[in-house]
Amino acid sequence: MRKSSFVLAAVVLFTAACGSIGGLGDLGGILGSPSSTQASDVRGTVSSIDTAGRRIIMDVAYVNNLRNTQNAQSIYYDNNTRVEYQGQTYRVEDLERGDEISVRGHNDNGRYVAEVVTVTRNVRT
Repeated sequence: MRKSSFVLAAVVLFTAACGSIGGLGDLGGILGSPSSTQASDVRGTVSSIDTAGRRIIMDVAYVNNLRNTQNAQSIYYDNNTRVEYQGQTYRVEDLERGDEISVRGHNDNGRYVAEVVTVTRNVRT
């Protein structure tokens, strides 16, 4: 009986681990129900850009002005996502590791999708 309990626990843990790509969280779950389209703010530092998955991987410091305790999160983007820095508009792919950003987005079926990404500190300056 103990062996079957151990196997069941291992299957549950493995399934849960597979639920998030690379162990990354997804802000959609943090920001409320999947049907919620209310805009939310996220601030943090860019870790990388996944162009194939159309997502920004970032270490989130704040969600709606509340300190966040989780690290790497996925912020998804689409063709309507704008990146702004010092009055200029850029592509999401122009973001660099270490850029500090503020993201205004919404929950779209369990995924946090960026509407506007504002660079608050460029890693190069």
